[in-house]
Amino acid sequence: MTMCKKCGVRKRRWSRSCTRCRSESGRASSDVAVAAADVAVEYGLLGWIRRGVTGVVRLVMRTLD
Repeated sequence: MTMCKKCGVRKRRWSRSCTRCRSESGRASSDVAVAAADVAVEYGLLGWIRRGVTGVVRLVMRTLD
């Protein structure tokens, strides 16, 4: 058994994160993802991304004809 460098909890393997650190880091990244999605919706970025992808697909379809 080894000790986690971040929180000091005993863990099984040295190469993996302990369960406490892994669960905390997952929550933090999900909070960041939610905040980024809120900002994207607020500024209408998702609509612009959809329009850009649609434009690229139309351009590719025109060149293939």
